[in-house]
Amino acid sequence: MGDNIPINVYESMFAKSESTDVCLIIKEDESQPAKKSRKLTASSDVTTSPVLTRKMYVNRATLSKRSTVFEGMFAASPDSTEFTINDAKYDELAAVLSVTEPTPIDPTEENVEGILRLADRFMLLDATRYVESFISRSGWDEKKKNELSKKFNLKNLSQRRD
Repeated sequence: MGDNIPINVYESMFAKSESTDVCLIIKEDESQPAKKSRKLTASSDVTTSPVLTRKMYVNRATLSKRSTVFEGMFAASPDSTEFTINDAKYDELAAVLSVTEPTPIDPTEENVEGILRLADRFMLLDATRYVESFISRSGWDEKKKNELSKKFNLKNLSQRRD
């Protein structure tokens, strides 16, 4: 997904349009050991972590219907049109929210856990079900499928495997 799909696919899927009324501002901490920028000061050596900020435009009513977390977030600030999402990778959140679109973004072995974590965090059962179905149909080895099923309590996947 993240490595295979160009960023502009995500941007076009979540572009501002007549049907969108909310902007999610995703602040992604890019702090990977190899990506940290180093600033030298007179007193000490300080490492800073760059934060990448991206926007996704979504429909408030659609997300509220599918997620009590988004419903609560939007209800707490009904007049706000911008909401910040911290601690999420842009491509993983795009995959999670893409289940509301006609052509959802498929997970990969590399990002499936991040997608499942976000689906759980935002209580998006549709996304969890989509990923479960994808894993079930995938050619991934049985060990990987079992690990994911146990780690994320994927009941539908467990039932299919029994």
